[in-house]
Amino acid sequence: MMTNLRKIILIPALVIVFISGFFSCGVDRWPEYAHMTALDTWMYDIMQQNYLWYQDLPSYNDVNLFQEPATFLSKVKSKNDSYSFVDSVMETPLPSYGFDYSLVRNPDIDTAYNALITYVIPGSPAAAVLKRGDWIVKVDTSYISKKYESQLLQGTEPIEVTLGKYQKVPPAEPPVEGEEEEEIYRVVPVDDPVKIGAAVSLVDNPIHCKKILTLADGSEVGYLMYNNFTAGTKDNPEKYNTELREWSDELAQKNIHQVILDLRYNKGGSIDCTQLLSTMLVSSYYLDQTMAFLEYNDKNTDKDATLTFNSELLNPSGKNLDLVTLIVLISGDTAGAPEMLIHSLNGKIQSLIAIGSSTKGQNVATEQFINEEFMWSVNPAVCTIYNSEHDTYGGFKPTYAVNASTDYLTFLPFGDEKETLLSVALGVLNKTYPPKEEEDKTKAQFKIEKSVSSPASRVFTGGTGIRIK
Repeated sequence: MMTNLRKIILIPALVIVFISGFFSCGVDRWPEYAHMTALDTWMYDIMQQNYLWYQDLPSYNDVNLFQEPATFLSKVKSKNDSYSFVDSVMETPLPSYGFDYSLVRNPDIDTAYNALITYVIPGSPAAAVLKRGDWIVKVDTSYISKKYESQLLQGTEPIEVTLGKYQKVPPAEPPVEGEEEEEIYRVVPVDDPVKIGAAVSLVDNPIHCKKILTLADGSEVGYLMYNNFTAGTKDNPEKYNTELREWSDELAQKNIHQVILDLRYNKGGSIDCTQLLSTMLVSSYYLDQTMAFLEYNDKNTDKDATLTFNSELLNPSGKNLDLVTLIVLISGDTAGAPEMLIHSLNGKIQSLIAIGSSTKGQNVATEQFINEEFMWSVNPAVCTIYNSEHDTYGGFKPTYAVNASTDYLTFLPFGDEKETLLSVALGVLNKTYPPKEEEDKTKAQFKIEKSVSSPASRVFTGGTGIRIK
């Protein structure tokens, strides 16, 4: 069974040629054009057999086989389908500085922006000088504009950046006597420029941060920032699963039965990794019982599968933590595999609490098919996921709705106990959240205009959603 499951993962230049005809002067000219249609034809054939909604595909006579892959897929896929995708197949990742950011307009300069650092890959060129929550106000000597942003987006050479700090500043004019002084916050440049080294090819470890935190009563809780359900690398296929097993063993040795699982940036990954982590976290009573069902189209019913919380997956070093409390930190980006995990565990742990905002809602899996001649892959939706009661599901709603981007003063590195969502999770465990009285918090005074991910950030083998590896 696992051999088949490893083909599944949960869930993110050809020239367009116009041909006026295939026959001239009675001569069959199709062989001249066959290579131009080969990729689209291959994709269509794959989908005819494997696509979950293959009945919705147009006929051969109604499709244009001379389109670039993404356009072709968009024209033929079902209207129900927001999951299938195509991708180029690269031997190595694109060069990257290794950080993500969101642009916030500079209120004092009409055409300028400040870049809020939202994610930094450990070991990347950016990690030497940046951390989550930092601000970049200048690139080299220029404020960030649409022109100079390209250096952050596409640059590969070393760059200098001027960092800023979000802080309270005095008002431009003295306050009117008798009126309450308005608190004004700005991103203020600090220190001298710092240099980010040249971009390099990066592979981001999905286990971004793991810690053991101490609660007010002296008990301990495990924190894990997990960004993608991927088993390992090409050279070491079980690398990240081995790290997960070691993490579970560490918590088991300390007799820890409470975990904060940070899934807010987790956009998917493989079903076998989802099954592994679910087996680590579930109440021991449910070990080896039904976790979920996979159901394919009527051409592939032999692939239908029943998944369990399989204790054999824990070998050789993993442990079932028999959790009493699981807190999941979620967002609108949380999709596919993490949703499958949450829905599989809901009701099978004494207390499952979600903090953040509602997840995306994805209960179908895609499978990757690679065309080695063209080095492209098509990843059609191939099966529907059901929970252990054989019910379908949508997005998961938070127990406590918290916007993690409304207070820049607590926009901090993952694992920092004052970081917005983690501080709420610790407050829930310490029984200090929700507060008895509404807290007066400083809200962000700026609007995020654009969020940007580096080519390497959270880009893993397996892509997005729920996938069969």
